[in-house]
Amino acid sequence: MPSSAERVGYFNMEGLTEGRIVHFVLPDGNSKGDHRPAIIVRVFESMKASGTVNLLVFTDCLNDVDPKDPQTASYGSGVVWATSVHYDENKEPRTWHWPERA
Repeated sequence: MPSSAERVGYFNMEGLTEGRIVHFVLPDGNSKGDHRPAIIVRVFESMKASGTVNLLVFTDCLNDVDPKDPQTASYGSGVVWATSVHYDENKEPRTWHWPERA
């Protein structure tokens, strides 16, 4: 987890760079609200204060798919592209946050 040396707004964005592993909060499906690992593939420097990034999210394949919700069909592939995702320390759906410490 990044140190507290650099702050953007009140969010700690030190270490926000492509290739970092973060957690993405699923916005829908059988596992809505659950956290999944994701890799940052792009940091939007012009929106760094909100921690806006593009992510490659690793799902739990069919366990995350809701057969009644076609928007979750892509979860079955095991990898989902999530664009313009904002940082949220409150861990709201469709946001990312730094992994919790074990």
